[in-house]
Amino acid sequence: MASHPVSDILNDAEKCNITDLLNGALYEKDPAKKAVFLALYNYVLGERQKKTITQKGFVR
Repeated sequence: MASHPVSDILNDAEKCNITDLLNGALYEKDPAKKAVFLALYNYVLGERQKKTITQKGFVR
């Protein structure tokens, strides 16, 4: 089964520098691109938080 293009984008986003995504969300002039950067930033941040929370020694 071939991978879905959206899955490829999300996998690539996880490899991106999160600071670059945040800067794109803050400083991009085109509203559509700004929304994409913000969505990718939030996705990557959420995935990193999930990894941190699922660590054995993590305490809330």
